[in-house]
Amino acid sequence: MLRTTTTIILIFLSFGVYAQQVITGNIRNSVTKEVVPAVSILIKDTQLGDYTNDQGNFRLTIRKGFPVTIICSSLGFETKEIVITGPGPQRIELLPVSVLGKEVVVSASRFVQKKIESPVTIERIGTKDIINSPQPNYYNMIQGLKGVDVTTSSMMFTTITTRGFNTSGNTNFTQIVDGMDNQAPGLNFPIGAVIGLTELDVDNLEVLSGASSALYGSRGLNGTMVMTGKDPFKYQGLSAQITQGVNHIKKGKSNDPLGPSPYYDWTVRWGKKVNDKFAFKINVQYTQAKDWMASDTTNTRGLGGPLQDPGYNGVNIYGSNTNADINPFLEGAMAQVPELAPLIEPLLAEGRHVVARTGYPEYGYLSSDAQLFKANAEFRYKIKPTLEAIVSGTYGQGNAVYSNDTRYALTRFHLGQYRAELKAQHWFLRAYTSRENSGRTIIAGPTAQLINEAWKPSYDGRTGDGWYPQYVGALLESMSTGDSYLDASNKARVFADQGMPAAGSPQFLRLKDSIAGIPTSQGGTLFTDRSRLFNTELQYNFTHLVHFAELIAGLNYRLYRLDSKGSLFPDIKSPIDVAEYSAYAHLTKKVAHDKLSLAAAFRYDKNTLFAKPRVTTRVSAVFEVNKESFIRFSYQNAYSYPSNIQALQSTLVDYNTYASGGSDRLLNGVYQFDKYPAYTVQSVDSFQRTQNPADLKLFQLNDIKPQSVDAFELGYSSLIGGKVLIDVLGYYSTWKNFIGYVNVANSPGTTDPTAFLDRSQYIQYNIAYNGAEKVNTYGYAASVGVDLSHHFMGKVNFSSDFLKNRNNSQVNNFNTPNYKFNVEFGNTGFGNKERFSFNTTMRFRPAYFYQIGFASGTVPASAVIDAQVSYRLLQAHSTIKLGGTNITNTYYRNGFGSPAIGGMYYITYAYNVF
Repeated sequence: MLRTTTTIILIFLSFGVYAQQVITGNIRNSVTKEVVPAVSILIKDTQLGDYTNDQGNFRLTIRKGFPVTIICSSLGFETKEIVITGPGPQRIELLPVSVLGKEVVVSASRFVQKKIESPVTIERIGTKDIINSPQPNYYNMIQGLKGVDVTTSSMMFTTITTRGFNTSGNTNFTQIVDGMDNQAPGLNFPIGAVIGLTELDVDNLEVLSGASSALYGSRGLNGTMVMTGKDPFKYQGLSAQITQGVNHIKKGKSNDPLGPSPYYDWTVRWGKKVNDKFAFKINVQYTQAKDWMASDTTNTRGLGGPLQDPGYNGVNIYGSNTNADINPFLEGAMAQVPELAPLIEPLLAEGRHVVARTGYPEYGYLSSDAQLFKANAEFRYKIKPTLEAIVSGTYGQGNAVYSNDTRYALTRFHLGQYRAELKAQHWFLRAYTSRENSGRTIIAGPTAQLINEAWKPSYDGRTGDGWYPQYVGALLESMSTGDSYLDASNKARVFADQGMPAAGSPQFLRLKDSIAGIPTSQGGTLFTDRSRLFNTELQYNFTHLVHFAELIAGLNYRLYRLDSKGSLFPDIKSPIDVAEYSAYAHLTKKVAHDKLSLAAAFRYDKNTLFAKPRVTTRVSAVFEVNKESFIRFSYQNAYSYPSNIQALQSTLVDYNTYASGGSDRLLNGVYQFDKYPAYTVQSVDSFQRTQNPADLKLFQLNDIKPQSVDAFELGYSSLIGGKVLIDVLGYYSTWKNFIGYVNVANSPGTTDPTAFLDRSQYIQYNIAYNGAEKVNTYGYAASVGVDLSHHFMGKVNFSSDFLKNRNNSQVNNFNTPNYKFNVEFGNTGFGNKERFSFNTTMRFRPAYFYQIGFASGTVPASAVIDAQVSYRLLQAHSTIKLGGTNITNTYYRNGFGSPAIGGMYYITYAYNVF
């Protein structure tokens, strides 16, 4: 009996040993002998595998006997198959190879494919690109990609787009992070990288140029950016990066009001694989600096500076939009003192005399403290090898400024995004919510105007006193002594400005805080947005079922709960709910001996603000001319519902001036255009000069509706000899019902045209509407990347965009130069054990015209050079980087009314970054 029991135990023990074999190992770079983290270790012909940790170690548990073949792969290294004949630690070395032409992408079709085989133009940034970049922030690297335009409204607020339609806060460009739309729920556009990935958590970033609505929804008419964070099962260990630098180093005519100022950025990431089932990551990043300040003093009236034009209104001067024709005050003075008639009558004969209140420059008025804090946590649990549960949360808080109809200082704003997801081999179910809190946002224009009215009213009807009566009195007194009108005007301004609090003074701050603390609905300028977004998406990959083709399909539901308390939308009584329902499918089939790949995508969208659903289609073909050479063609008919901003916005941006959506709910329900017609602001200006009612021009506005675009693209991509990668493309698009903006005015409560002679009696609107004319955009682009061997790499790209059939009645936000190019040259490892690396980039933009809500003008040409050199401390797993952006310190702008950007010089210490 004892012998039988012993035999049974030995049999089970031997079976356990056979069933539970453990393979451990360490992987290193065959050249530098460094450990290589995040290498995929896969048991051949199975789905079982592991990743190396930050020490290069891996551990596999197998349920079969030896020998076993494992496959070791990582981008930038040669894939290696190794036969393991028995237990024991394995020491494996991988040979570094060029990544040129080997990058894979997902966003082009939601399938994994090589970038050069993509059916549409796509640009990619990976972890190694970020490590070797001279930019201290990965988000700023995007401006060097082919065909990309950016507008930098402030250090913490950069807006990205493609194919020309470029403005601060672009509602037609989609930014997706780990499958979640990254937009602020109320504003409908992403606020830079506020709740994007932290610097150390970016796995890859892909930018699709042009319309991408068929896959990513109607917000993607101008392009889509898809960012993927690092999987904690793959990227393990503690990483940290500290950057300290200096900016605001004045040069020449920069007009930079600040002196040299420190820049700080601290980032930490901790990824931990607890066991084969559970892993988590925690990310924290904090950035602090003195912001670039907008300081353009150009007169929006085009009549000279403040000493030459009494009606001077500077681009970045706030409060000077309050203006009045002083002729009524002159007439009143003459009525009271007839002896002044010889002085006043010649002035009245000259026509209107517009005089503006004295405004405040941005520096001293808006805070220059740029801050951003981001935190992220993600937990992953493998229910089984092919089913994973994911829960994550991201929170961002900070200060930033963005430009639109005026400058908005987002102060202590908060954004949060929270996700729960089930992810299987063939499907995923994802639900997430985004929550916005505008904090103490200041609307620059009207806040400054109200500050002026608080310390001295423009005119007090009860007393007959005020800034303008004092100005006119001093003007006439000065002219009576023989001064010219212009000289007397300057003296009169000094007199009327007596008592004006200096920007930043205790009195000024008290007034600003008081006004900016009262909601717009109660006569202040507090922006109180607490909007939320809820989204659920289900996607299934049917490829393993249909066999003959690759097929995915999905459903999406989204709810916007707009809650701005009347400061952004007409929701003062209760929040407004806007729902969107979507279904999509994408089919890919290879034919002609797999030389030709055909694809079709369809998307159905319904928005509850609009009666009719819309269907977007995309068809594409990719033909393999020869090995590593592909011709691509795509056609997309894309629809875009007006964003909530374009449909429902009603925001005070100036005295009796609103930024407005174009829905009938506003046009007739709130603004009463059906009773009190809208006239173009240009014609109102003419009427004020002539007082001839015939000069007023009606402007018919109808309920806003979806716009659409028919977009064609033809491109060619080829990897030549494994050393040269080229990509060329051309595109042509036709827009229908194109959404732009127009400035109109009406006089609620009266149809008497004389109301337009009194600024308090009429209201101006910058309204979104559909243009009747078709609009065409077209362009072309090319890029060349060359592997120069020994880790040297050179890249250059060129792009050109044009707008045809421009509708001159619209502000269309086509803000891009006719051409632009970028150059990059660097090395990822040279010298002893490849410790040294460097990279340099240059971006050139010729001068171009730029339109934005509060001003328009020419953005000067710029050539910007960035550079860095790094040294790796191999034993300490660390890198020291010395670098600078705009190293020539030649200040430049990439948007009219935006700040001038100077040089920033920094040193970075990075630990265990991979």
